[in-house]
Formats: sequence, structure tokens, C-alpha cells
Amino acid sequence: MLNTAVLVRLNELTNRTFALPILVFFPTSRCNSRCLSCDWWKASGEDDLTLDEVARIADELPELGTKIVLFSGGEPLLRPDVFAMADLFARRGVDLHLLTSGIMLERVAPDVAHRFSRVIVSLDSATEAGYRDIRGVSALPAVERGVAALRSLAPRIPVTARATLHRRNFRELPALIAHAKAMGVDRISFLAADVSSGAFGRAHADDVATLALDRAEVVEFADLVERTVVDCADDFASGFVTESAERLRRLPQYYAALNGMSRFPEVRCNAPYVSAVIEADGRVRPCFFHDPIGSVRERSLSTLVREQLPAFRAVLSMPVNRTCQRCVCSIHTTLRQAPWQ
Repeated sequence: MLNTAVLVRLNELTNRTFALPILVFFPTSRCNSRCLSCDWWKASGEDDLTLDEVARIADELPELGTKIVLFSGGEPLLRPDVFAMADLFARRGVDLHLLTSGIMLERVAPDVAHRFSRVIVSLDSATEAGYRDIRGVSALPAVERGVAALRSLAPRIPVTARATLHRRNFRELPALIAHAKAMGVDRISFLAADVSSGAFGRAHADDVATLALDRAEVVEFADLVERTVVDCADDFASGFVTESAERLRRLPQYYAALNGMSRFPEVRCNAPYVSAVIEADGRVRPCFFHDPIGSVRERSLSTLVREQLPAFRAVLSMPVNRTCQRCVCSIHTTLRQAPWQ
């Protein structure tokens, strides 16, 4: 049988879906943070998929060749039966990754360690005051304890810190690298804030427009990136900072483009050929940022990814698509580089 990377390449060449190696799944729309860049915390979770509905999704994954299910959201660990959901997917032979705020990680570290092969924890400030300002809750010590508990129980599970840099915290770039090292995580990655789409439960993208940098801040940020590349050269060389220097430079370039100072950085992405996103209410998106293509409450996941997803891709031109141009979180897999290998 052809390996998954080859099947993905066939997806791209033929615009058919021979395999869907990555599924991003939101167990709940609820969240116990109140982040400036996200509105999931306003959701009640009343329309979340039931455990039976999730089981039907899990049953389809072997046929789709799914290798990784990433639990995202919303805060996945808020769902009382989240580990029962994880077991449904695990029994179908997939690897489970967890994207979490980390606030609840300490109390459920044994369950996480038993089920998940990779954990990504949000870290948007190196200080408690900054964390509270950006994420709306006083929880940085709880996140640190959660990471420590997981590291103690399962030191071989990779733990990555992820920081979204914007107007309120971009000056913390070097401090975030240092703080992540002090927490004992394996890596830290950085993103710009999406201020253009309706993703992350937002009714209006304008709600987060204030997170964008102004022209003077763009220049300051670009200078800070260059200093960080020099001062933290060992962290880039070792891979502790996930992004290369060139990819980190894309963050101020993105904010420069929002100000009309330059073009948006070129995006190389094959996410719609590699993955799909199932939100907590069953809506399916080609990626985090594009509009839904249907719902698993109306049609099966297999039908959506084999009919609606190719239809979406057929009319998508990434170089001119506004959503793709402004993307802050692209994925590009190749025959030799893919997260399931």
C-alpha cells in the first residue's frame, strides 16, 4: 500500500482525497480563558457533539487513513468526557496530540500522559501580570505546575510552548524564550495574531483589530527579531525555537503588510490536502480560517472530505485568496517532511 505522504501528493495532483492524515478536533467550544484574540470563552458548549456522534467520526478514520488527531478548541480539558473521546480515537490506531491552555493540566496529567503523544501549551506572557492581561485569567503558575507534573510523569512526551505575538506582548519575545526554557518544555513556537478571519469563535474579525501593530511598532518588532536571532542563536540552532530565523521574520512582515508597508509574506500551504477541522458543533472546515464546507451532523466526514473538500480546493487560488494571503498558521508537508512520519 502507498504510504501516507505519497497519498497526500496524489491528493494534490488529482484533487481527490485518497487520505486525510491529520484531523483537528474540537471536543468543546467552551474555554476557561478569556483571551483577547479569541471568543470561544463566550460559548456555552450546549451544541457540542455528543459522545455517540464522536464515535461515528472515529469509526470513519481508518478508511480515511488518518494518522493524527489534534484535540484543540475551546479548551479540550473542560469537556468532562474528553478522555473517553480520546479513547475512541486511540482505538482506531491514531496518535493523539493535545493543544491546551495548560490551566487544568496538573489535575489531569496522568490521563494526558496515558493518552497523548504530544502536548502544546499556550504561553503568551512570561509574567503573571502579562498573562492575566492577555488571557484574562490569573493562571501562569497553574500552567507551570501542569507542565512540571506532566514532565515528571512522562518525560519522553514532547511538550511545546506556543506564543501568539501581537501588540500587547511582542516585546516579550526574548523573555518568552527564556521562560519556556525555565519551564522545561522541549520547544517554543511563535505565531502572529489572526486579525482578519472569523476563526476562533469570533463573530467579527474587527473585534481583534486592535492587536495589530502600528507602523512604529512594526519597525521595533523587526529590530527585536534581529536582536533575538543573534542573542538566542543557540536556541535557533538547537531547534528549541521551532521557527527558523527566516520564519520568525515573517511575523513583523505580516504586521507590516496589515499597515500597507509591504506585501504579506508568501504562504506555502497544503493544509486542505492534508487535514480538516471539525469544530465542536460538527461544522467541518478545510483549515482553521476558511469557512465551513458542511457538518458531520448532516453528512458523513468521509463524504465531506471526498466531495465538498475537493470542490473547495478546485476554486481555491492561494496566491490571491485573501484568507490564505493573511494566514498566520500554515502547514506544508512534503514526501520527506510530515508530522505523521
